[in-house]
Amino acid sequence: MRSVDPPRDLMRTPDDPSITARRPTTADTLRQRLDHLPPDHPSSPYETDGSQREPVRIDRSDQSCDVTDAEWAEHVAEVREGLASADAQNLASDHLYTTDPDHQQWTAARDRVHGELVSYLYEQAKDVPNDRQAIIAGGLGGAGKSTVLSKFAGIDLSQYLIINPDDVKEEMAKRDLIAHIDGLSPMEASDLVHEESSAIAKQLGRKALSDGKNVIWDITMSSRGSTERRINDLQGAGYIVDGIFVDIPVETSVRRAEARHREGHNEYRAGIGLGGRYVPPEVIRAQADPIWGSKNRKTFEEVSDLFNRWCRYDNSVDGRAARLDETSPSWDATYEEKGQ
Repeated sequence: MRSVDPPRDLMRTPDDPSITARRPTTADTLRQRLDHLPPDHPSSPYETDGSQREPVRIDRSDQSCDVTDAEWAEHVAEVREGLASADAQNLASDHLYTTDPDHQQWTAARDRVHGELVSYLYEQAKDVPNDRQAIIAGGLGGAGKSTVLSKFAGIDLSQYLIINPDDVKEEMAKRDLIAHIDGLSPMEASDLVHEESSAIAKQLGRKALSDGKNVIWDITMSSRGSTERRINDLQGAGYIVDGIFVDIPVETSVRRAEARHREGHNEYRAGIGLGGRYVPPEVIRAQADPIWGSKNRKTFEEVSDLFNRWCRYDNSVDGRAARLDETSPSWDATYEEKGQ
């Protein structure tokens, strides 16, 4: 059976030396490790006189760390096997760190971790205004929602706290809060904190809502019920809620998910980052809808009347600018012009 080591149940910030000692995969932790080297060490970033050396530039045209197609297929099979083994052992964090049969009540220690993580993420948005403005951005994985929001819809992302469970997964990986699965990168094992990252994102959202902080919920809109509840909760707290949907075909999502996973894996092999997140193709294909193309698009169409205003972009063609396909009558046409 594949080896799976549970994470330590405590909070660590990204620059914690204990993380660097185990897995120096991020720029911050690598810098911390290099700073402790003696100046005469060939890898030290400093000259013997204390001045900083010219950085070594990594030529990404060198594909020596990239896997071949055969190696990639073998690794994907390893990822699937590792996740299946962990699932069979009930090693998802909502099983390890909850105390009730429904896996909703977290242990006191893990609950403290959540609170500290939410505080950290909230602090990153300390300059975001509390104007009770919200955007719910929907679309399949790989739709390119952040790019469309900032480049084409003209949204100033610095004016919003962006809430995305996948971002929470990355923060958890930085803090070694995801169980280690032999042969997998931290982000490949992040499916083990799927429910927990969603719970933390919701907690972050509640904190923002209580202060009236501007938010962007970056979600897939796979469920009409949860999307409606999010809109209603925000509007009930006095928010003006706009909606943006970025549409791509299901197979485009499958292809882009694999490409991002493979790119992340190649970088991880080169000592960069936390790896790529694996999303099984069958999970994405389960979102197909015979009429709308995806259940996500169907949800958007069903809830669009609840938004103050809305727009829908098509970002299905690689290398082509996202295309504004449809808007509500109240949508400000200057938004998309800002991104041109």
